[in-house]
Amino acid sequence: MGFIRGGALVIVSVLLLVVFLAGNVLWTLDKSLDYETMKPELTSVVKEVLEEQVNISEVVEGEFAEMESYCENNSEYVFSDEESGKVFESPCEVVAQGSDAVVDYAIEDFIEEVYTGQTENSTFDFAKLKESINSYLYYVFIVAIVLFVLVFFLTEVKSNAFIIAGSLLSVSALPLVKIEMFFSFIPFGFAEFAVIFFSKASTVFAISFITGLVVLAVGIVMKFFGIGFKLFDFMNKFKNKDGEKQVVSKQFSGKTNAVS
Repeated sequence: MGFIRGGALVIVSVLLLVVFLAGNVLWTLDKSLDYETMKPELTSVVKEVLEEQVNISEVVEGEFAEMESYCENNSEYVFSDEESGKVFESPCEVVAQGSDAVVDYAIEDFIEEVYTGQTENSTFDFAKLKESINSYLYYVFIVAIVLFVLVFFLTEVKSNAFIIAGSLLSVSALPLVKIEMFFSFIPFGFAEFAVIFFSKASTVFAISFITGLVVLAVGIVMKFFGIGFKLFDFMNKFKNKDGEKQVVSKQFSGKTNAVS
């Protein structure tokens, strides 16, 4: 029975490690695909595209006088580039801040369209991908809890469940440290693109690794106090037995003196 229980514990522990690894990868993707995280990367790309295909700064400069005039009695100005056919919308409160503010607003608006896959001929939706990853991450979290409960019931000393789980969680975070080195071996330009999806690897590593150490420490403390309580009980039993011996000895001595 002990062999079967030990074998089951090994299998469940391996599965828990795999789930932790998958969870760390999915969590890294989820955090890296956040809009505010991707915005700096997308901004440089969008600026380059808009300046090459539309020359947004020149378009705004040519339209700005009309923008100011139109915004005296309206709340929003819509303009377009004839060559590309790209349509831009700018609130008049932005127009009041100057032409540079209008350019920045147009760029940010286009960034949101790229992020959500709303641009023409767009085949990639970062927002939808993040949503899908987030749902998978939820299931991984549930599976991890179930596996930990199994580990807890399979271990004879319950503190070992926390030691095992903490150790596995810390170990599962280690590959994230060298993730960029892994991408360096990928040929062509895919590596630069892939790194964007793992830009938060160091953050996830730190959180997972430290959390694993905390859980490990909890297990060690539980084990330490478990041993301490056993020693305390043993000392109490020893003292109780010693006290009983002294009582019996006194009673025996009393009877002996009475007989004398």
